Amino acid sequence: MSLVGKYALGVAAMGAVAVATVVAAAPASAGASGVAIAEVPGYTAVSRDGGFQAAAGDLYGALALSPGQAVVASAVNYGSWSAAKRAALDECGVRDCQIVVEFRNACGAVAQGADYRFGWSWDRSLAAAERSAVDVLGISARPFPDPGSASPRAASVILSACTGNV
Repeated sequence: MSLVGKYALGVAAMGAVAVATVVAAAPASAGASGVAIAEVPGYTAVSRDGGFQAAAGDLYGALALSPGQAVVASAVNYGSWSAAKRAALDECGVRDCQIVVEFRNACGAVAQGADYRFGWSWDRSLAAAERSAVDVLGISARPFPDPGSASPRAASVILSACTGNV
């Protein structure tokens, strides 16, 4: 399967509304719920765990993003695609939120580059999903005129989450 076929990849440009910049993000670490929230200045990252237990079934998750309001949200451990998507949008809580990643028995991640673009991906492990979300953006620098350093750098993970059965 091709890289594009396997990953739900995307890039969305962020307009001039974005004063929230990724200066430095601490590495994301997954908590007991399987949700890893990077400490990114200027972002609101929220998560909801559906608490669904699937002994032999599938668990679903979704990530929603509002580039204009600097909000990213996740919903994991739901019993259906629609329930996970609805919960992610509810958790995001702002009008321009859109679902960017949907996953089943897997992990999803959203990253932002220095040029304010977003990338997202899913994979079977948290590390692979985060790496893919960062890799889709490549190396970038802040747009001209840049009040700080214009040195190109890799994107930073804003939010990543896994279903409980990964």
